[in-house]
Amino acid sequence: MVFVISRAQPNLSNAIKFKLADTNYTHSTATFLVKGSSTVLKSLEQRGELRINYQSGDIYNIMCPFQTIAKLAADKSIIYADFISGKRQILNDTMLVRNRVVAVKAGQSPLMQAYDGTGIVIGFIDTGIDFNHPDFKDAQGKTRIRFIWDQVPTSGSSVPSPFNYGIEWTDAQIDANLCTHNDLPNFGHGTHVAGIGAGNGKGNGTHTGVASGADIIAVAIDFNKQGSTTLDAVKYILAKAAQLGKPCVINASIGDYYGSHDATDLESIAIENLVSNHPGVVLVAAAGNAGGVRFHTKSQPAGDTTFTWLKNSSNSLDYWTYADTNQIKNVQFSVGANRVNFSDAGRIPFFNYGYGLQSIKTDTLFNANHKRLGIIKTSASINTKGVYELYVNIAADTSNLYWRIESKGNGLHHAWNFDFVSANLPNATTYPFIAKYTSPDSLLSMVSGFQCSDEIITVANYNNTRYFYDVNNVLQDDGLTVGEISGGSSLGPTRDGRQKPDVAASGQMVFSTIPLSMLPNLIANAPSVVAQGSLHVRGGGTSASSPVVAGVAALYFQKNPSATNRDFKKAVTECAYSDQFTGSSLPDHQWGFGKIDAKNTLLCHENLVGLTAMSSEGAELFPNPFSETLKIKLTKSFSKARITVYSVDGRTIYSTMFSGESFEVKKENLGNYSGLLLLKIESENSSTAFKVIKE
Repeated sequence: MVFVISRAQPNLSNAIKFKLADTNYTHSTATFLVKGSSTVLKSLEQRGELRINYQSGDIYNIMCPFQTIAKLAADKSIIYADFISGKRQILNDTMLVRNRVVAVKAGQSPLMQAYDGTGIVIGFIDTGIDFNHPDFKDAQGKTRIRFIWDQVPTSGSSVPSPFNYGIEWTDAQIDANLCTHNDLPNFGHGTHVAGIGAGNGKGNGTHTGVASGADIIAVAIDFNKQGSTTLDAVKYILAKAAQLGKPCVINASIGDYYGSHDATDLESIAIENLVSNHPGVVLVAAAGNAGGVRFHTKSQPAGDTTFTWLKNSSNSLDYWTYADTNQIKNVQFSVGANRVNFSDAGRIPFFNYGYGLQSIKTDTLFNANHKRLGIIKTSASINTKGVYELYVNIAADTSNLYWRIESKGNGLHHAWNFDFVSANLPNATTYPFIAKYTSPDSLLSMVSGFQCSDEIITVANYNNTRYFYDVNNVLQDDGLTVGEISGGSSLGPTRDGRQKPDVAASGQMVFSTIPLSMLPNLIANAPSVVAQGSLHVRGGGTSASSPVVAGVAALYFQKNPSATNRDFKKAVTECAYSDQFTGSSLPDHQWGFGKIDAKNTLLCHENLVGLTAMSSEGAELFPNPFSETLKIKLTKSFSKARITVYSVDGRTIYSTMFSGESFEVKKENLGNYSGLLLLKIESENSSTAFKVIKE
């Protein structure tokens, strides 16, 4: 059957439109995410026109030719369809101390037992894992890795269903030396991440991970494959964990810096459907390592014209910008060019937000001498959440031009691009229009997609350590300020202004596992990165801080196996700690709600002495946790009030009267008590309680 491709394609993403415009793809089969009628899709499947791989809520993962998607769009059989082109990339025992994990693994009072993640599955979506490393084996030498799915190979074992690509291996095959997967193509990134989250340190007794007793599932992402590979990985891990009958934590230390940065794309929504509010399921993700990179613009024309430049060494440039539809409907765009001396070489006419919405528009830019400078293709789409995307593709005839994206009118739109020009800009004398330039900044620098979802715990990165002795017993100094935010840790918020990241963990200068076959070369040629014991290397980035939080999630689920992602997020964000580096004005878009505290995460939402404890919104508590003095600044002044400090089991530790709007609790007031406390303030007309921690 031959389908006629309609020119009107408003319910297709820009990525699909551009593929359809290329005749090489018309008959090609690919994987799509679609939102549409179950009845229609299943009917088409019965007729052999497509295959439904699986669904997540009302979003379907289907396989069919591009021309079939065009027909579904033209017939309005689907609400919206998306195709993921794939720009993902990796985001890479002091750690146990900094994140307050030691107390949990020791079962420190008032915990009733020690927790190490036993009975929990941690799934790692990354580059893979070295199953030979002893830190991923138990005391009997058997693997702790229950499944490996490598999305790249085409032979070696079975192909997992319903995904129908890549190869998977079981623990039995790993123990029988039948697994041929390796983590070398990406230099052991996934192995390093998995060691932080779940390594048991059995190789040499050092650098134990957070959830050292957990089972492991590893998915090695195919970074070159187009399609919903990350969603497939989440679906796979959850299915295997359900097969094992265990709660499941997933860590994703990968991401894509391009996109709408609001989690309204179909893949993000489908991932939300899989993890949101399901008992024993949580997804933790790295925020990204672009904290100092100027690749974001916020353009807000207000009855005026603003512009930004794109330039690279090739003749092909791409520009995406995003906005809510009510923010963009009164904005017009144009594309122009400037010569290397910044003189104006011309531009195409302005167009409104609907230009390219029905079909791709093609314009040719000529200079004043009628010489062609380039071909400009424009497409627009509006997704199921009402978020507008404008995509401009520029095929330039020369690389010696600054390509100018202009917008005028009234509105707001955001763009992310590594080709933005931020240095060596002309002055107003050379180019007066530079006054209207929207210079790229390093704000909103998180990765896009599911990491921007409220249902995902997104993790920032701070410095773990500075000094260490390497494999040759040489003292190394990385020059870091321990406890300070890492300069590369990406910043929030989301495009639509929601809080991100959620929490910070130590990820810069963390030691963890590495593929064993890499170690001889590193020891010989780069010994300064190898730790004593010869089995672990240093690494850093939010790739390393994210598995810390994933490991804490495994400890939390071991204690609370029926908890949900929302329960865990509440415990993490409301029970994080602050210090001199975070300051007291939390949450913010650098630290989130502060530094994760594993022990407090497991404790602070327990029912304490029959009182309902509030967050610190009614007061500033600093520092919290505290070791010497807790300073309390209230939002109102009391003429006469009582402050009482209770232990977890309800005993009164300290009580006194005070007046005013500030108060201090000193360590000598609490005797030898340490741990979680409830601080209650009572006056004649009110009673307020806060959770605090005495170290």
